[in-house]
Amino acid sequence: MKAVECGIKAFDIHELLCHFIAKRLGFYEEAGLDVTVIDVTFVPNEKLPESNYFQVACGAAYLGRRDGFPFKVALAATTKPMFWWHARAGIEKIEELKGKRVATYPPIAPPHWFNRVAIRNYGLDPDRDLDIRPSRDDIIRLSMLREGDIDAAVISSAISPVTVQQLGLNTLTLLGDEVTFVTTGIATTEKIMREDPEVVSALISAFQKSLATIHEYADQVIPIISDILRLSDETAVQTYELIRGCYTKQGRVEMKTAQAALDVIEKELGGGKEVKAQDLYDFSLLNT
Repeated sequence: MKAVECGIKAFDIHELLCHFIAKRLGFYEEAGLDVTVIDVTFVPNEKLPESNYFQVACGAAYLGRRDGFPFKVALAATTKPMFWWHARAGIEKIEELKGKRVATYPPIAPPHWFNRVAIRNYGLDPDRDLDIRPSRDDIIRLSMLREGDIDAAVISSAISPVTVQQLGLNTLTLLGDEVTFVTTGIATTEKIMREDPEVVSALISAFQKSLATIHEYADQVIPIISDILRLSDETAVQTYELIRGCYTKQGRVEMKTAQAALDVIEKELGGGKEVKAQDLYDFSLLNT
């Protein structure tokens, strides 16, 4: 078995559902892999492992590439970012957030920039029309929202939107319905892609089986969601139905679509090194 480390930035079904399916249903074992998760949130890109490494945080890989680090995305698991806008009772539309206090991710995290694009989709200026308050994590954002310290918050898939709604809060939109972007999948380095394509191919094989399972075998996926998020069977079913369409079926996105998504985020970021789709994405090892 080949030992491989999987870098994560968050412990949620957005980043990790494909991993957990591959682990629990034996897809890694079939591919000859022994995969261990490591938290790389505070690890500089230049300090990441130089071999036998991949990360599921593809949005972070994009920002790293923008800073000059040679990341490559070899499989696109999602093109619909799984982050939801939730608001206190009485607020039912994004437009109603004008002048309101909103807790979001800090600028270092890709969802911060997706949020800004979504806000503009509703004719609002993220710098002038909202009181945006970057906050550390979902627990803080949700707690402040429940206590009335803020009016709305962006929450990841670490907390099911069904659970949030059960608390009496309103879901305004899924960021994935506002922004198209490859946020999770298999990202590694140019060096690893070049020097160890067998490992990357094995990972791709496992993840493609996970993606097929998500779309075709709900009975196998729902118990995993229930366990990861500690949900009741009914809530896990509802959560699965909400997220299933966020995942790709083969792990691929058309370069034209990928470039259009990059252009939108590049415009929001401004300055810096522009990233081209053909430099960031390489789907040549996918099993079609």
